[in-house]
Amino acid sequence: MAQRIGEYILRGELRNDRPNSVYGWLQFSADCGVHIELTGNLGGELQGKHLRFSTAEGAQEDNLPENELPSWVIDLADRQIGVVGEGQLRLLRVPTIPQADYEQLAPGEQLQHSVEKECLYLEWHSQNGHLEAAIVDPIIHVVDPDGDESHASDPGPLTNGLDSGLATAYLDASRDLLSGLEEGLDDEEDEEEDDDEDPYGLFDANLQRDVYQALEGDPNFVDPLDPEAEIDPDQPGGEPGAGGQRPSWDEVLPGIDPETKAMYEQWDEIFEGEKDEPVGHLFQTPLRLPPPDRVTSQEEAQELVVSILAQLALLSVAVDVCEHYTPLDTYQLLMTEILPTARVHPNLAASRMVQHY
Repeated sequence: MAQRIGEYILRGELRNDRPNSVYGWLQFSADCGVHIELTGNLGGELQGKHLRFSTAEGAQEDNLPENELPSWVIDLADRQIGVVGEGQLRLLRVPTIPQADYEQLAPGEQLQHSVEKECLYLEWHSQNGHLEAAIVDPIIHVVDPDGDESHASDPGPLTNGLDSGLATAYLDASRDLLSGLEEGLDDEEDEEEDDDEDPYGLFDANLQRDVYQALEGDPNFVDPLDPEAEIDPDQPGGEPGAGGQRPSWDEVLPGIDPETKAMYEQWDEIFEGEKDEPVGHLFQTPLRLPPPDRVTSQEEAQELVVSILAQLALLSVAVDVCEHYTPLDTYQLLMTEILPTARVHPNLAASRMVQHY
């Protein structure tokens, strides 16, 4: 069953001006909201559009209310990755009485206590499962791609404490990143700059050596800059620069509380990858997936792609799709390259980190 968050959304911005990608933000109160980073497209007249919207309450940008939000809304993942289920304008029957009371009525009685209204209807699958937002009587502004505002965004005191300038930078950076993934580096000069670990000269050239020298008092220290240093590869961390056995978090931070220690240790596991498992073994709902050569229609492929990406999202795994890919292309990629090889830590989602493919 979908979690309904429409009544808590004050305003937002969504961009689908790049095919197979919907990104932006949704705001719940003056300092609470989420970023949207979804695979898929909006539908109907919204497909391919860049839109800003608000409710009548959310349009009052200088006086956004501090909503009394349910804890489950506050606890939503800050970055909503996953897949679009539906996103379009449609007419919906809206209760004229509290939702809880409305749901207790028989169908005939529900008709008497509801009215038809235009809604911006959004549905997606993310780390938090199936989410649904019916935004009633929205005030929508579609940004003209040829106008000066096409890359601008003014979400006011935005989500998660970000100000409007950072939000604008976030949206523009997301767009630039997606473009860069497709364009790649076209000349050798760009590649050389990309390989430079310190392109802006922020760090002293001798910094790494100075750090190692400061650690020489450690009996386990091995200087990786010394060509004659003997490193035991059988020890955990026995590789250049590791200095043998890594100290425990109790040694690094004496007096660390158990909860924080457990969190840091799990982060270590995630970064090391030693406890990663195949994503297919971690799916919460087993899927029956036909071989790609037996899927012949784009419609069937789209349903299968949504079901796969929904399961991956629960694991905090996102798949970014090139704009020229069709659902059939995407299903082929998932079945032949990603699902057979992708591995993640079972608790990746709890860390709020995201693995992209």
